[in-house]
Amino acid sequence: MNEKKYSSFDVTMNSAGVLTVTLDVPQRPMNVFTVEVIDELDHIITDIESRRDVKLVVFCSDKESGFLAGADVRAIANIAGPSQAGRLIDAGQQLFHRIDHLRVPTLAVIHGPCLGGGLEWSLACDYRIARDNSSTKIGLPEIKLGLIPGWGGTQRLPRQIGLTQSLKMILQGKPVSAHTAAKIGLIDRAISPDDWEDGVRHFISEVLHSRYRRDTPMRQSINRWLQLSRIGSSLIIRATRRKVKHHEHQYPALSAAVRAVESGLQKQGAGYVTERSEFVKLLATATCRNLLNLFFARESARDIKTWATRDRADVHSHEIRRIGVIGAGAMGAGIGQFAATHGYEVSMREVDDSAAQYGRERVEKLMKKYAERNRLSLSARSELNQRIAVASNDDAIVLSDLVIEAAVERLEIKQEIFQHLDALVAPDCILATNTSSLSVEKIAEKTKRPERVAGLHFFNPVHRMELVEVVRGSRTNNDTITRLVAFVRSLGKTPIVTKDSPGFLVNRVLFPYLGEAVLMYNEGYAPADIDRELRHFGMPMGPLQLIDQVGVDIAMHVAGSLGDVLVGLDPVVDVLSGMVEEGELGKKAGCGFYRYRDGKAMPRSDQTTVPMTVLDVNDRFMADGLNMIQRRLVYPMLAESVRCKEQEVVRDDWMIDLAMVLATGFAPHRGGPLRVIDSIGARVVYENMLQLQMIHGVRMSPPETLASMADKGSRFFVREGSIDSSEKEMPSN
Repeated sequence: MNEKKYSSFDVTMNSAGVLTVTLDVPQRPMNVFTVEVIDELDHIITDIESRRDVKLVVFCSDKESGFLAGADVRAIANIAGPSQAGRLIDAGQQLFHRIDHLRVPTLAVIHGPCLGGGLEWSLACDYRIARDNSSTKIGLPEIKLGLIPGWGGTQRLPRQIGLTQSLKMILQGKPVSAHTAAKIGLIDRAISPDDWEDGVRHFISEVLHSRYRRDTPMRQSINRWLQLSRIGSSLIIRATRRKVKHHEHQYPALSAAVRAVESGLQKQGAGYVTERSEFVKLLATATCRNLLNLFFARESARDIKTWATRDRADVHSHEIRRIGVIGAGAMGAGIGQFAATHGYEVSMREVDDSAAQYGRERVEKLMKKYAERNRLSLSARSELNQRIAVASNDDAIVLSDLVIEAAVERLEIKQEIFQHLDALVAPDCILATNTSSLSVEKIAEKTKRPERVAGLHFFNPVHRMELVEVVRGSRTNNDTITRLVAFVRSLGKTPIVTKDSPGFLVNRVLFPYLGEAVLMYNEGYAPADIDRELRHFGMPMGPLQLIDQVGVDIAMHVAGSLGDVLVGLDPVVDVLSGMVEEGELGKKAGCGFYRYRDGKAMPRSDQTTVPMTVLDVNDRFMADGLNMIQRRLVYPMLAESVRCKEQEVVRDDWMIDLAMVLATGFAPHRGGPLRVIDSIGARVVYENMLQLQMIHGVRMSPPETLASMADKGSRFFVREGSIDSSEKEMPSN
């Protein structure tokens, strides 16, 4: 029995010689590696190395939230320099090397998230088992922070599961389920939740009595051997380099990871040195700092304390359990299905029996995909399906704690719906609209509870898009906002609270960019040329392809609603209206700015385009790293972001950057629109906007705050690596 007491570990041994090391980091909702945790684990391993009575070491977590989420990201962000970073990597590598070489067998018992350093720790063990449910996620997500695994992940993973699978996990940063992990050989056994405790005991018994034998299929063993051979690994590494080549200037961690993996395959032990060196270099890159900033911004947005107010006089809240959804179209069905999969009782209402039947079919299709993706049992599928109902009457809606309206984007229809709901549901029920552009205040006017009316703007497709705009009307009370933020968080999504103004935040910032692309198209530029330049900037897709994805008709309606706040939209609306009249609605209609065949975009043969030429005015512009096409499209977004700051559409600057990255895919490696202004310099952006204004007119005029910042040489963010905005230096106008 180990009598030493630890703050983060509990160490016990039974009569069979099984030493169980249980991790529970105090005052943390999820286990993470800190300097203190590493130091304590180091002492535990030292003790194990000196003992002869231990037959098996079992590492597990005492937190129901999961095994281990990796290293403390804030501690990583606060690393002072290369020396400190190097010491951190050395400590982890050496510790896991000692675990890897213990004379007694080791077992990692995994449930919930096992990410980053958590997976690297388990890879150093001889055996790994995991609970087979939806909460278990196993992976190496460091690439999403602009980093690579630094504690042996690039070295042990290829030898465990082969080169192809390991490169995929490292370069994409996506976790795998317990079922998939067992299938690819990452873990030894995936155990169902119903059999979890017995399954763990049985596996331990098998290892103790030498009855466990890995049953790796011959084909899989041969495939791994071929991948790790000199010729096989060379071919795979070469092909991988070609794939990451076009993105490595934006995300240098991609090529760094490939170098670390390749180094380990060429010479035993050399890969750890390369892994350490690459990690230290990446930590100093702008991409890493921007991605870390976004990580912290997301954490802040998901923290209820960010949105809670000191004034609680209007609080009469109760927990939201039952959700009503008005409209079972694409958005309504998506919202209802997603809420049901997160434990809510959902009642959906359509206008008549026919519409309800179509809505039911949409929901059933979404449910089937979800069940297949998560490998739900028949009983679990049945239970899930019972949580959601679609009808053409109000019977179930009456009991709702929250009703989300997802009807057609017409103000008079939404007002009629809210007036009806106001007389139908309980006084403390929240009424929310999923509108993307209409005034929440005008919708609330038709009710006697404007304090309990707000916007809840989901993005399409609901199950994929992380951001939800929570829109505060002029009379929406604090309790309503707090409850809606909590609801969004419970769905695993990220809320941003915005003011009720045309386009709210995301569409307002996005449409000057989309509108400028439409104007360029109308001038004769080929859509493929426009979109290619913005992908090179770092957008996931170009602006015209994005309009096709969203729907030309939807873009037309949103553009029309923004006329009061954006300059120069009339010609844009005219172009979009003409396309709508011709039935060119985008991808859903098979034709928009592109023609679509089997979902694939192709140039339209009937479009009249001109060769992409740009006015020879580059010498007018100060260096900003952009070409003329990128500058013409990106700068309007930067300017509108500043105007949203001026008008306090959101409370803090980081909220603008986070929202645009999550909702539009705004080049994550650049950190968001305001970070781009900081990186280029306010003076450069301001002077270049003046030049754009001379060429293209008043719609390119720079905002007043940008002029003031250019004069003072100030920034939006005080410190690199923080989300603190420089409110004291540059107050909003």
